[in-house]
Amino acid sequence: MPAPITEFVDVTVLVGGVSVNKTSFGTLMGVFAHTVNTDRQNGPFFSLAEVVAAGFTSSAEPATNAWATTVFAQDDGVDQILIGLQTVADAGDWTVTMDAIELDDADSWYITNIESRDDVDIEDVSVWTEARKKIYKAQSDDLTVTAALAIQAANRNRTSLWFHDDDTEYLDGGISSSGGGLNLDVPGGVGIWAFRSLESVPFDVLTGAQATTIYAADANINGRNKGLSFTSKGTMGSGRFIDTQTTIDWVTARIEEEVLALFVNTPTKIPYTNAGINLMKSAVSNVLSSGVTFGHFSEDELPVVIAPDVADVSDQAKIDRILTLTATAVFAGAIQKLVLTLNLNF
Repeated sequence: MPAPITEFVDVTVLVGGVSVNKTSFGTLMGVFAHTVNTDRQNGPFFSLAEVVAAGFTSSAEPATNAWATTVFAQDDGVDQILIGLQTVADAGDWTVTMDAIELDDADSWYITNIESRDDVDIEDVSVWTEARKKIYKAQSDDLTVTAALAIQAANRNRTSLWFHDDDTEYLDGGISSSGGGLNLDVPGGVGIWAFRSLESVPFDVLTGAQATTIYAADANINGRNKGLSFTSKGTMGSGRFIDTQTTIDWVTARIEEEVLALFVNTPTKIPYTNAGINLMKSAVSNVLSSGVTFGHFSEDELPVVIAPDVADVSDQAKIDRILTLTATAVFAGAIQKLVLTLNLNF
């Protein structure tokens, strides 16, 4: 065998010039009052072994370790987690805690879990999350669904509350890992947060009336029916399905990234001509087309991007160097219930 070619010629090929950091929709943050260190963000960790090696052992930090154990137990779960810190100095104020974690790195995570199951704490983190491009999975054992009703009344699209009868079992970590493990950037990767089987999270035994109360508050359960254990119904407090919100966040982020990369990688400028307008149109169209392939948008009603002819653009828009496009796309959505009328005849 000859000597490696890299001994003589070592070539690196870069395609497309500078790239932007792409938002990861599968990164999960668990926030705990741990004593391992004073870092507001720890990680990322790619395995439970790494979490333990960092000091979050079952003896030193049982709550954090139990949460991480559940997260990594999901066979379809997230690849990485972060562990956030609530300090004594935060005085139990979750807004202070989340602000400090965000200040450390605002873009490092997308899904949030917290140690607390208190209604007031859930509300505080829900309010904090609603103002950001993140989502929050809360857990409560309260069958009066007080926190869920408050979130529902506020019509929040970024908080999803999950009932579980044991605060020390991390249903929030399990569903966040399983749902967050859906890859929104591969063909057919988009899925729903219902009908998911969770490893190491016991199902709740609920009466029909209790389940109905939880559903009516737009909260969620991990229950059992016909011998199968699975999550339902996979909604935010507003009633919006979780995958609808993640698609909204996905398309927003990917268009921002695609257009910014186009601006930065263009050596001179994008001219305000029909050719330049079409470059911008193509950047948006590429993302929307990917959205169809990945399962975000319907393949039966394809996305459309409408761009003006340069002759129809106002002088002021040209002076301000602002291009306005419009686009339409249809959610692929999902079927989560069957209603059947069966007529039997002799």
